[in-house]
Amino acid sequence: MRKRVSTVTGLVLILCLVAPPTSAVREPNRFLQGADYVVNSTADPGIGTCDETECTLREAITAANGDGKVSNIAFDIPASDGGYNSSTGVWTIYLASALPALTEEGTGVMGSTQTGNRGDTNPYGPEIEISGQSLSPGAICWWIGSNTTIDRLTINGCPAYGLQVHGDDNTIVGNYIGTDATGSSDVSTSYNGILLGPGAENNTIGGPNEEDRNVISGMGGGICIFGSASSANVIRGNYIGTDRTGTQPLGNDGSGISIQDGAHDNTVGPNNVIAYNGGHGVSIGGSETIYNTVTQNSIHSNVGKGITLSDGANGNLAAPYDLVAICSAGSASSGGSLTWEAFSDFDEEGRFFESTGGTASGLFAFFPADVLFRYPYVTLTVTDASGNTSEFSAAVPSGCLFVYLPLSMKGY
Repeated sequence: MRKRVSTVTGLVLILCLVAPPTSAVREPNRFLQGADYVVNSTADPGIGTCDETECTLREAITAANGDGKVSNIAFDIPASDGGYNSSTGVWTIYLASALPALTEEGTGVMGSTQTGNRGDTNPYGPEIEISGQSLSPGAICWWIGSNTTIDRLTINGCPAYGLQVHGDDNTIVGNYIGTDATGSSDVSTSYNGILLGPGAENNTIGGPNEEDRNVISGMGGGICIFGSASSANVIRGNYIGTDRTGTQPLGNDGSGISIQDGAHDNTVGPNNVIAYNGGHGVSIGGSETIYNTVTQNSIHSNVGKGITLSDGANGNLAAPYDLVAICSAGSASSGGSLTWEAFSDFDEEGRFFESTGGTASGLFAFFPADVLFRYPYVTLTVTDASGNTSEFSAAVPSGCLFVYLPLSMKGY
């Protein structure tokens, strides 16, 4: 078991467990069109210049930060590179020190270009792996500024956070953070995979499509949003606490997602799988931490609650009560004008999103997406007009026949 780390506040760490290129860059195929810098070596730090002879990731970032324009960083590292493992099909960059912060707005670091240039050598995940295992204790692998894209990389072994985002309008998609490059084992530390804050607004982690999904597992915590200047962030379509399939446990020691210290107007969902975490699925804490919406996710098999509100978070919005569930419909009570969501599970969380609706009176009935609920127990959440979401209600038996499908029979 990894050692738990206490909360650290200060210039660098908040733990939420509670010069242009000197020569032209070749563009051998369509996957490099529009690229300003092409990483062609796993070495770190490199000789200091990004060119055709050698361009490391660190050199490319430094050049992009200094060129005064929007830049794209692509990858085209040959199989002859010393960092290539032919048995796994993965190129590993072992960091000698933390990567330079991405400070030039509009920079895109596109790991998917390695796949386009060298083939899908790792069918289980990203071809480019960034390892922080040699960094000093407490080091963050990568600081992210504003309006950048981090696409299809494996980031693991970081002594502290994998990514700390302290700016706005960033997009983080298709990455494995805390796992190996197959998304099936733990290569992590005791801190969060992604830290958003203290001033992080309008960032997107994940997206609506399968290729947008991040896997964030095996860490001290999955994603943390903190600080009163952190708002309007969207976390959707990710696997947090699972392997790449979304079905097997890798877990984070603490909560899958934590929203703290006045962070507000953030959205978790839809379509995240948040499961097998050692803390809560989603933890929201602090009386100034309000208007945070949790919607249409699969939250299950966490050690703590599926959703927990502490110290007045989300206005202490009460969960539905007097819940009655039968096969074709259910009913519950809450208070005022609300949007409700119904889930089914094996226990008291929300493994499968069933249906949603609204109520102005506080009394409402709900219907499953199909005639039968998927799982034998039903829970509900409610979200008010300001965006505050409640905890899950107490679970009640659905009263429905539970059928395992598909059913295979021998032909005799």
